[in-house]
Amino acid sequence: MSTFAFPAMASAAPRSGRERVAILLLALGDKLGPQLLQKFDSAEVKAIMETATSISRVEKQDLDLLVDDFAAQFAKALGLGTDFEAVKSLVERAFSPGELSKMLGNQIMQAGEPVWKKFEPGMENALVPYLLDEHPQTIAFVLSRLDSEFAARCLSILPGDFRVTVSRRLLKVQPVHEEVESIVEVALERDLLSKADAALEAEGRGRLAAMLNKIERDMSGEIIAGVAAWKPDEAAKLKRLIFSFEDIGALSQESRLALFDKLQPDQIVLALKGMDAAVKEVALSSLGARARRMVEAELASDKGVRSKDGDAARSAIVARVLEMAQRGELELPTADEPSG
Repeated sequence: MSTFAFPAMASAAPRSGRERVAILLLALGDKLGPQLLQKFDSAEVKAIMETATSISRVEKQDLDLLVDDFAAQFAKALGLGTDFEAVKSLVERAFSPGELSKMLGNQIMQAGEPVWKKFEPGMENALVPYLLDEHPQTIAFVLSRLDSEFAARCLSILPGDFRVTVSRRLLKVQPVHEEVESIVEVALERDLLSKADAALEAEGRGRLAAMLNKIERDMSGEIIAGVAAWKPDEAAKLKRLIFSFEDIGALSQESRLALFDKLQPDQIVLALKGMDAAVKEVALSSLGARARRMVEAELASDKGVRSKDGDAARSAIVARVLEMAQRGELELPTADEPSG
């Protein structure tokens, strides 16, 4: 008689379908029980009454199991979704976006979404530096799963040659095993998406700045210009974290003196070899008289050719500048406009 096929209950005395209906009607109470009973026809009511005469005592455990079974069958029969998306849809119909953000925050509302849909504009500054330690094939797979516009921004931030390598692999990305994709999703969720928006934005900006400080000035300028094209305010913030050896002249005299006081003369000599005369003069003017004479003597034979040792020395000095700036020992120059 019942529309639902109840599974056998885990009880010492399994109940028949009619017994379960009778028990559920009693459990609904004096108000809902009679209302529901009115929906049955006379034959069904008669069957329920006949069954009621043989119902033994119902323990709480039996009733709990019966209610759980009924709920599961009811949801299945109606196609009722009980997953996160179904609840999310219900909540979104009940409250405005502003109310939801205030009550729950973005993270809860995004909890049931696939990882790939959680990346929003601005997060590329966190994602790209994070991916740079991975194999190009892994990066290509991640980009292939992201929104195309967001993936394009990520691709534009990658260094030139590496960007080409990843682009080639994007042309032939193959499906991966479900378990492998799950591992990638868990790592992205844990390392990037589980953090608050503000913290993620700041960390991402720092990651990208660290990357740009290690590549050629022309390439870093190209990437900053790309960021500025779609988000000028983010590019301006990013620019304030970028520093190259050539920017030493933009430091205040006080900051330059603090910096060069921590450098060794031989490191300064290596860094200045192959540099323009203007950069050399700025550095020399930041040295004491004795140190300046020593450095000038070493630079007298400079033929204007850069070397790997010189690049390493300049990178080390830039790293020292950034460390000192982080500790508040000097101030980085500010720029109103991102350089292109």
